[in-house]
Amino acid sequence: MVRERPGPGLYLDRSYPQTACPGVDEELRILVDEMTERALPNFPEEAVNPQEGAFLNTGVSVTRTGESWMSFLVITDILDGREQQYVDMQTRAYDMATGRRLTLNDILADEEAWTILQQAAQEQLAGYYLAEEPDGQILAELTSADALYAADFTLDTAFLRLHYRADSLYAGHQTIMHVRVPYSSLRGHLTEEAERQTDNSRWQLVAMTLDDGPVRLRTLRLIRNIRNSCANATFFIVGDRIILGHDLLCMAQDAGFELASHNYHHAYKRQNIGHVIEYRDLLINELSAVTGANVSVMRAPGGDERYFIEEHVNLPLINWSVVSNAQNQAVPWPPREAQRLANMVQDGDIVLMHDLHEGIDEVFLTLPQLLAERGFLCVTVDELFAARGIELLPDTVYYDAKTE
Repeated sequence: MVRERPGPGLYLDRSYPQTACPGVDEELRILVDEMTERALPNFPEEAVNPQEGAFLNTGVSVTRTGESWMSFLVITDILDGREQQYVDMQTRAYDMATGRRLTLNDILADEEAWTILQQAAQEQLAGYYLAEEPDGQILAELTSADALYAADFTLDTAFLRLHYRADSLYAGHQTIMHVRVPYSSLRGHLTEEAERQTDNSRWQLVAMTLDDGPVRLRTLRLIRNIRNSCANATFFIVGDRIILGHDLLCMAQDAGFELASHNYHHAYKRQNIGHVIEYRDLLINELSAVTGANVSVMRAPGGDERYFIEEHVNLPLINWSVVSNAQNQAVPWPPREAQRLANMVQDGDIVLMHDLHEGIDEVFLTLPQLLAERGFLCVTVDELFAARGIELLPDTVYYDAKTE
């Protein structure tokens, strides 16, 4: 990461991906610099809170599928006063074996595929910001055949994703909207090469999950470190902490990370009796108002799901199969913990970590690379189960996505 300090409490950060293809690296470096320069007129001359600072970040979320296809979601955001004040994005996808840039025509083989894409875009974009109605005419324009042909897209282990600035449909919202189209729904309508490159059975997958956030600064470092490591993750958010980090939640959402429920209050056991639906809806509505995104999975505080099942929370309940070690809410030696986790993780595992634990951000400086050396990709919970062909059912507990 390259950091500049244009003034007290002001931080201008750029991250440049490094791949095995110099031509791709150069194109992305130029794009990162162009997007940073375009954002600079919107950067404040002084931070609302100099102690917390104002940040202009340009970073790249990297995903891959198959043997050689890799996608890059380049995002510039401005964070100030605990709000995200500005966002911009562009995407690139390449066959890294040749350096050739991919288009949707390289992926979609027939009209039925484009129809599936259009229907998914219409439905999912209309479902953002639950308390707001999108403009029907603008929605139709964004999802027209011509617009879809030129849409920003990326490819991960389970989904073709379309990406849109939220203010293109919902005025005043500075976030990114993501449309997910499972490869499974496109089977038989993909090009021959896309059928091959969207088969990810060659990869071992692990879902990295982080509970109890957001946490000022540490969650920011986590997002950067995870993204810079070409990894992905799921953040299980505590609803009454949303107010502490509107900007961080937007940044995580924009990066393509999954935001999920860890209950509105970090309430254990019987404290949830009679409140399950109330707490669920409070979190969903508050998170949607900030990021636009809906919630599709939940983790019960303490991993005790019984009351949520009894009162029909109506969300899949995600437990875990591997736990990160901590003492007194801190990871004593992050490099050693990264090595321990990398050695013990198995295909399909779900790893439990905590934003609250000091040093957890440093674990991600090395863990994704250590796992990559063993043939693993770090993915979100939704990617993990979709890639393994496992349907997540409401009021059902999942500890992993192992298929044997």
